[in-house]
Amino acid sequence: MNEKLNQEQRLEAFAKELAELTRKYGVALSVTGGVIIDQPEAFEGIEYFTGNDGDLLPHIGDNWL
Repeated sequence: MNEKLNQEQRLEAFAKELAELTRKYGVALSVTGGVIIDQPEAFEGIEYFTGNDGDLLPHIGDNWL
């Protein structure tokens, strides 16, 4: 992640890459809100699990986000 980008720029870059992933895998997301982590290194351990109803659940270590 480019540390020089502000939060809005990072979100816009993420949205562009997410659109590419949507086209590649045929999975679209509708997201309200989100998780903001102040320490970028915390994202190194993030994993996503799929819920029974199609949810993607973010998890870092022992913490559900």
